[in-house]
Amino acid sequence: MERQEYTGCTCNFKTYSKSYKLKKRIPNDPKDMFIVPDTQEAIVSQAQWDRVQELRKNKRRLAKAERQGLFSGLLYCADCGGKLHFATCKSFEGKQDHYVCSKYKSGRGDYSAHYIREDVLRELVLERIQAVNEYIRGDVDGFQEEWLHYRRADQERDIREDQKRVEQARKRLANLDVVMSRLYEDYALGEISKEKYKKMTADYETEQERLKLEIETTEEWVEQRQTMGNDLDAFIALTKKYVDVTELTQTIVNEYIKKIIIHAPDKSGGKRRQQVEIIFNFVDEVEIPVLAEPMIAESTLGRRKTA
Repeated sequence: MERQEYTGCTCNFKTYSKSYKLKKRIPNDPKDMFIVPDTQEAIVSQAQWDRVQELRKNKRRLAKAERQGLFSGLLYCADCGGKLHFATCKSFEGKQDHYVCSKYKSGRGDYSAHYIREDVLRELVLERIQAVNEYIRGDVDGFQEEWLHYRRADQERDIREDQKRVEQARKRLANLDVVMSRLYEDYALGEISKEKYKKMTADYETEQERLKLEIETTEEWVEQRQTMGNDLDAFIALTKKYVDVTELTQTIVNEYIKKIIIHAPDKSGGKRRQQVEIIFNFVDEVEIPVLAEPMIAESTLGRRKTA
């Protein structure tokens, strides 16, 4: 769950030292590591690994009734951005399990409860997943074309950033040649010791090798990016895997749903209407017609309707 190498890549510079005099190694920030993709056979896909990292950030604990919310860790308040906590007890028997905004303090302060029952969410999410599955399977080619339209801008931006890094690495390589030449002159003139010269030369040579490897692998990655469609393939595979979804499970929810945003209820007109936004994995930036209309949980005189 932690080692990215299982996606088929090689991770370099996982640790660093504050000084060559210190033996202690410090874990490097992931963004500062140098990751070379596709150097070995993958055990899990990159999409699966990324999703696991997202899920690991969400702490899911069993409630006192020893039940866990199906959507725990995925619900967010539309107003404050905080998470909604799962609330239950043994006397509920699951029928009144609900979620409430973590910043709500029993009517105190400015925060609304954003209360929503789990059975309502189950119905809404299941309905939306079924609709999306039906839409994509009905026109896979059209969906692929739409996806590529929305992703093209992101891909082009990423490619430009990678090309900029390659250019910077090439400039640094050229500068290192000059630096090492001057370093040798200082050593020859006796301005630095032999030990310091060897140490600094070794450091610069290591940096040169790293830069050469970075340039080579980044250029290959830019070429591969032109034909990338991993996210698209992963989502289409989901729609084929779950052809007839009649009941939600934790696995289905985790595979489909990235997050769910709960709005404060509107109680005007004698009805309780509450908007729910469902954000899917992989295709959250693509406009799917069946997702255009917001989902509304509606209650009237104790009876609930969904639309």
